[in-house]
Amino acid sequence: MIKTIKYLTFLSLITLCVILGLWQVDRGNEKKDIYNSYINKLSNGPIDLNILSNEPGQFTNVIIQNSSFRYLSKKQFLLDNKVNNHQAGYEVLTPIKVDKTILLVNRGWVTNHNRQRLPNINIIDSKSNLEGYIYYYADAYELEKDTYQLDFPMVIQNIKLDDISKILDSDVLPYVLILSKKQDNAYAIQSRYQENPELKHYMYAGQWFLFALIGFIFMIILLRKAK
Repeated sequence: MIKTIKYLTFLSLITLCVILGLWQVDRGNEKKDIYNSYINKLSNGPIDLNILSNEPGQFTNVIIQNSSFRYLSKKQFLLDNKVNNHQAGYEVLTPIKVDKTILLVNRGWVTNHNRQRLPNINIIDSKSNLEGYIYYYADAYELEKDTYQLDFPMVIQNIKLDDISKILDSDVLPYVLILSKKQDNAYAIQSRYQENPELKHYMYAGQWFLFALIGFIFMIILLRKAK
């Protein structure tokens, strides 16, 4: 009876390790597909925002003509707790008015040397078009509901477009425009995805499969000893 329990325990642990390994492989494949989509879509030429559908695909390259928008520079947001090169800072989110709706533009990362004073994120006059790509932020897990101090620039912990719509008292498009590098009014633009993001998951999968193999070897040893 005791031997049977030992064998069942080993089988259960081996099965669990194999399942976790396969799950990591699936996660790696998923990350690889997302990265490939990211690279492929960014390689395409930009599409004018005016001819896009209401919900364009993730990473769609977009251009907005200078005559089609205006910055709402007095109502900007700072997305807190963003790290770049091991430095803490903010991502600057600037609303622009496009026709009758609002589009949030992520202008990149800025450092924050002094938590008592917010960085200067003023808009410079420019006649340039806006170029970037569409990005849908995933819903963030939070322990408690955000409270907003109605002072601008407003520091926020997560991008909640419904809340931002209420703050700005206007409809907000369901995605953010990540500004392209080397554009007027752009800061440090960070890549959303690093190259080969699947490797980490494949390494984890290899560890789980190794644990499963070790468990299987131990089970064989116990079987031989029992005989």
